[in-house]
Amino acid sequence: MSSPFTPPDTELEIVGPSTIELLWTNHRRSILGGVGAVATLIVIVVAVLVSARTTRIASETALSLASGEAGWRMVISKYPRTPASADAMLLLAASLRDAGKLDESDSLYSRFTETFPRSPLAISGLLGRASNARVADHLENAINDYQQAAAGFPQSYGAPFALFNNGRLLAQQGKIEEAKRLFQTLGTQYPGSVMAQAAGVSSQATASVPQ
Repeated sequence: MSSPFTPPDTELEIVGPSTIELLWTNHRRSILGGVGAVATLIVIVVAVLVSARTTRIASETALSLASGEAGWRMVISKYPRTPASADAMLLLAASLRDAGKLDESDSLYSRFTETFPRSPLAISGLLGRASNARVADHLENAINDYQQAAAGFPQSYGAPFALFNNGRLLAQQGKIEEAKRLFQTLGTQYPGSVMAQAAGVSSQATASVPQ
């Protein structure tokens, strides 16, 4: 007969540790190490984001203060691969062309396209080279650059411009049928663009040229 002071047998049972307690007891070091690694990663990510934002602001400020070749070169050198550096490259390349330094301008345009292949302005490198070739009266090189621009960046703002100028140069060379086909392609692929409307006029003009 049990005494009223004796607890029931069920209360004498030892309750085992929970799953969380077992994990903590057996893997404490691993858990602490993992938590520390995650915390370190978070700190690194935050630092990178802050650094990137600071660099972007500094590069944009430097570009806004740049007023000539020396300033643009500084932005390109000090803040590579930033949007401000991309803008500085295009400004410098155009300035070099105006100064008659076509080889240096070509080199910078090529560097721009290679450095910023995913930029919305990436096509500008090839368009710049084509403009340089036209200035130097190297029409075949200009046609080639326009063709690469239109084929390589079909969704870009400059693709209709590249097709239109390619067609104009072909017409200047007497390649009327090729020019007509290019203007038709322009009208089909970019029907709402200003260049497509201009191509319609140019196509009518080339149609009246004797073969």
